[in-house]
Amino acid sequence: MDPRLRSIVEIETLHEILEELDYYKLLKLTPDADSGDIDPAYRAEARRLHPDRYATVGDAQFRRKVNHVYRAVSDAYRTLRDADSRRTYDSELADGRRRMDAAARKEAEAAAAAAANPELAARTDKGGKYWKLALQCYRDADYTGAVMQIQFALTFEPDNDAFKEWKAKCQKLAEDNKKDTNPFKLRIV
Repeated sequence: MDPRLRSIVEIETLHEILEELDYYKLLKLTPDADSGDIDPAYRAEARRLHPDRYATVGDAQFRRKVNHVYRAVSDAYRTLRDADSRRTYDSELADGRRRMDAAARKEAEAAAAAAANPELAARTDKGGKYWKLALQCYRDADYTGAVMQIQFALTFEPDNDAFKEWKAKCQKLAEDNKKDTNPFKLRIV
């Protein structure tokens, strides 16, 4: 079969079954693939399915199909390359959804933003109040106070992973700080 015709048939077929493929299948990966495998897999598929390769095909309907398939591959890459988005997608995939909906994408983006900027980790007003106090304690090197404030914030947002991560970090710092201090407050000269 002519390689050009084979590519056209492949695009047509991919477009027909696109809704049945999850992001891993689009990139020809398994769900347990390492994060390092995602970038090369995307590059290979993007090179193979890029719309510019089919620019000479005169059929506008076919070019729309190529663009649709390519956008799906790009969406798969954007979702799987980010660890937070990938975790959210994996949980959605376990629930039977092959594509990430807007709410899940927004949640994953918020988690990524919280990881990059701790000021944005709170999702509720009450949790945010104690979270801000915890961050202030952290900046003041009052790690025990930070742990206490984070615990208060966790009562309002018990599933907030950023809070849990920071709590563990502050607990370790508080323990390390206790080891360095003299409990008798004696000046040793």
